[in-house]
Amino acid sequence: MSAMPLSLPNAGVFPDTYLVELPQLSEIQVSGEERLKYLQGQLTNDLGKQTPGKVMRACHCDAKGKAWAIYQTIVLPDSLILLGDSQAIEKSLPELKKYAVFSKVNWQANELRWFGGAGAVFESYLQALSQPLPQEHLSYTQTEGLLVIRYDFPSVRYLVGANESNATHLTDAMQGHHHSSTLWQALDIQAGLPSLASATSNEYVPQMLNMQALDAISFTKGCYIGQETVARTRYLGKNKRAAYILRCSHSIQLEAGETLEVQLEENWRRGGTVLSCATLSEETWLMAVLPNDTQQGALLRSKAHPDAIFEVQPLPYSLEN
Repeated sequence: MSAMPLSLPNAGVFPDTYLVELPQLSEIQVSGEERLKYLQGQLTNDLGKQTPGKVMRACHCDAKGKAWAIYQTIVLPDSLILLGDSQAIEKSLPELKKYAVFSKVNWQANELRWFGGAGAVFESYLQALSQPLPQEHLSYTQTEGLLVIRYDFPSVRYLVGANESNATHLTDAMQGHHHSSTLWQALDIQAGLPSLASATSNEYVPQMLNMQALDAISFTKGCYIGQETVARTRYLGKNKRAAYILRCSHSIQLEAGETLEVQLEENWRRGGTVLSCATLSEETWLMAVLPNDTQQGALLRSKAHPDAIFEVQPLPYSLEN
C-alpha cells in the first residue's frame, strides 16, 4: 500500500491519547499442521510469502468471487490468526470450515478482546508490560496474552488483542482516555480501509473493495476459491465499482447496506451502497461502494435521509492495477 496521510478537515475531534474497545472485531485462530496449505486454497493472498512480524491482508470469497470477509493474517509460531469484522466472520467461518473435514486443521474463535489506541500514555502502558512496540506500518509484536499491530495511516495508532487479564489492566490504566469505537472506525475510513457487515458480506468481489490497492490479492499464487472471477475482473477489466471515502458536514448515522443516491438532471437515482459509517462531533464519514469512475468532489445523498449530502474525498492510494 503506497499511502499518504490524509488532511483531516476537523482534526480537533481526534484526541492525542485514546483507548477504544472494538467489539466489531474478532479473530479466528487456525492451528494444525496443514493450516497454511489449507488456507492457501481459501484466501486471495499468498500466505507463503508473508514476512514474519508483518500483517498480510486477504479476502475469503465464495466460488463466484464474492468476499465473505476481509482478513488480516498474523502468523504465530504454532498457529495463524485471521482477524476481521465480527459480523462477516459469522458468515465466513462456516464456509472456511466446510472443506476442512479431511485436513489437519483446527479452529478456535474469539479468544481475545480487541482495542484501538494511540498516544504517549497508551505507548507507555504497553512498554510497562514489557511489550515491545511495533516500529513499522502493519508490523506486529506478540507476547503472552497480548498482540499489538501498528498502523501509520491516517496517523500512528495501535490495534491490540488482549486476553481477559491484560484487557482489564489496560482499561484500568487508560481511565479518562476512553472513547467510542466510532473514533477508530473514522480513522479506518480515512485510511481507506473497507469493512464488511452482515448486509454487505458476500456482495462484492475484492476489487470493488479496493483490495488490490491494499495488497490483499496475489495474481501469481495457485488456485483458491473464487480465483477465476477475481482474475477475470483484473485482466478483462470487468470491474465497474470501487470503494470511496465520503464526508458530510453534519452528524447522521447510516447502516451498512443503506443506499446512496446521485443526482441525474432533476432526478436522483441509486448511486452506491454504504459499507461503514462513523459520526464524530458535527461530521460523518462513510466508506461506500460507488461506480469506479466517480470523481473527487462528487456529491451523493442518503436515500433514507435526503437532506444528508456527502462529498467524495481523496483516497490515500491509487486504484490502478
